[in-house]
Amino acid sequence: MSQPVLTLNQLNRLIKDAISSSFADTVYFVAEINAISVNRTGHCYIDLIEKSEDGDNIVAQLRATIWAGNYRMIKPYFESVTGQSLRAGIKIMACGQVAFHEVYGMSVNITGITPEYTVGEMALQRKITIDKLTSDGVIDMNKDLALPMLIKNIAVISSPQAAGYGDFVNQLNNNPNGYKFFTYLFEASMQGDEAESSIIHQLERIARHTDKFDCVALIRGGGSKADLSCFDKYLLCLNLCQIPLPIITGIGHDRDESVADIVANTALKTPTAVAQFIIDRAERCERMVDEQVAHIKNSLHNYIIRKQALLDRIQQKIVGNMRLCIQRNHNRLDNTVRTMAMKMRNKVSECQMQVDALNAQIELNNPSNILRKGYSYTMHNGKPVLNASKLSTGDTITTVFYNGTAESTVTHTDNH
Repeated sequence: MSQPVLTLNQLNRLIKDAISSSFADTVYFVAEINAISVNRTGHCYIDLIEKSEDGDNIVAQLRATIWAGNYRMIKPYFESVTGQSLRAGIKIMACGQVAFHEVYGMSVNITGITPEYTVGEMALQRKITIDKLTSDGVIDMNKDLALPMLIKNIAVISSPQAAGYGDFVNQLNNNPNGYKFFTYLFEASMQGDEAESSIIHQLERIARHTDKFDCVALIRGGGSKADLSCFDKYLLCLNLCQIPLPIITGIGHDRDESVADIVANTALKTPTAVAQFIIDRAERCERMVDEQVAHIKNSLHNYIIRKQALLDRIQQKIVGNMRLCIQRNHNRLDNTVRTMAMKMRNKVSECQMQVDALNAQIELNNPSNILRKGYSYTMHNGKPVLNASKLSTGDTITTVFYNGTAESTVTHTDNH
C-alpha cells in the first residue's frame, strides 16, 4: 500500500489543523436553534440546524457552545432586546470560532449573538403569518362574530399553574356586584415547543361544544414574557380565526401585539383585564336592563295616563249622553203625561156629558115626573098589573097617582 495509514487520532488532528487554518478568524452565521440546555456550571450547549425551504427537512446540523462567561452577558442582552429567551425554534445570527476536537468532533464556540436579527426574523414570520391569513380570507372571521353583551359561560384556555389564570378567576368570582360567571378550564401549555399543538387541541375540544359557551378566553399572564412566539404561528392563529366562538385574549404582555391578538375578537393585555372586561359588560347589561325597565315603566305610566284620560273623556261623554237621553226621555214623559192628562180630561168631560145626558134621560123617565103628567099605574098585591088577564073579578087593586093612591074593586075585566 503506497499511501500511509493514519490512526483515527491522527486523522482527527489533520482535520483539526485544516479547520484551524481555514477558520482562523471569527465567522458569522445564521441558524435555527433545535435544542438548548444549560448545565450546572453555566455553560450553554446548543444544537443548531438549517431546514430546507419547505421546512420539512434538515439540511445542515452543528453543535455550538456558549461558555458560561459569555453566556452571562449574551443571555440578558438578547432577552432585553427581543423580549424572549434563547430557545428552540428561533433563528439567530451568531459569531464565534469554528473548532474541532479529536474526541467531541466539530463545533462552534459562540462569542456573540445579534438579537436584532432575531427581532427581524420574528417580524418577518409575523408578517408571513398575517399575509397568509389575509390571503386565506380568514383573518377577520373571529372579529366578525357577535360577542354577547352578557357573558356568562366562558371556556378558558390556560395553564392551571399560571398566576394569570388565578387572577382571572379571582377577579370574576369576587366582583363587587356579585355577578355569577361559569368558567371551564381547558388546560394547555402556554409556552415552549408544545404550546401551539396544546392550544390547538383545546380549541378543537371547545369547537365540539360551542353551544355551551359564550366565548373563549385565551389567557397566559404571569411568569416570563419571553416565550410568546407560539402566538404568532400560522396554524394556531388559523384555528383562532375559524373557531365559531368569539376569542378574548389576555396573553399578558405590553411590549408587542401578537398575531393571536390581531385575529381575536377582542384583545386585552392581561387576564385581569379580560376578567374586568367581562364584568364591565355585565354592568353595562344591567344598566341597559334597568334603563329598559325604567323606559317600560315610564311608557306604561304614560300609556295608563293616556288611557285614563281617554276613559275620563268616554265617561264624560257617556254621562253627557245619558243626561241628554234622560232629559229627552223626561221631556217625552212630560209630554206623554200632559197628553194623557189632556186626553183623560177630555174623556172625563165626555163621560160627564154622557152621565149628564143619562141623568137627564133618567130624570125624564122618573115615574114621579110621568105621574105629574097625568099618568097612573095599578098595583095588585104589591105588584104592578101589566096585563088585565091577571086580574079577576073582585080583586082589590091600588091605583097610584102623582099625589096619592086609590083602592078599587074589579067588577069586570075586558081581555083583548
